Amino acid sequence: MLRKGFDLPPLMFTIDEVEAIAVGARLVRRLRDPDLQAAADAVLAKVTVVLPERLRSHIADAPVYVSPGMVPQPDGADLAEIRAAIRDSRKLYIGYGDEQGRRTNRVIWPIAMAYYVDVTLIGAWCELRADYRNFRVERIQSSRLLRERFDQQGGRLFREWSALPKHKPEG
Repeated sequence: MLRKGFDLPPLMFTIDEVEAIAVGARLVRRLRDPDLQAAADAVLAKVTVVLPERLRSHIADAPVYVSPGMVPQPDGADLAEIRAAIRDSRKLYIGYGDEQGRRTNRVIWPIAMAYYVDVTLIGAWCELRADYRNFRVERIQSSRLLRERFDQQGGRLFREWSALPKHKPEG
């Protein structure tokens, strides 16, 4: 049952679209974000129910392999909480370890999640550095959502972060 504002017109998918949904959901399993993984499984279940019988096997048994990935689940950061902070423009206080293991404590304004094959980055404005930075989620040792909000400035922060030459992790 969809809430008001979430109505979907009747859908009909091509075989390529069905396979794209199956591959996309399997790729989400690599992200090590349990809430997104559960959401992808729910999408597959919903789509499977509405598909004509002849297309259902292309979801469940799509002839496509997506490797499971090698990155362990991050334990210092709750990815669902970080995604919520991005949506709600809430600041985060993080304890972050660089590649040498040196820890810094920072207040960041999370702007985006960048999902690479085996690395997830948080694109953010860092108050400590007074500049845009990217933080690898597996290096976040602790994270706390703050009550304080920041202004996304009509999407300007995301546009500026997106225009950076390369999205590489902070230290």
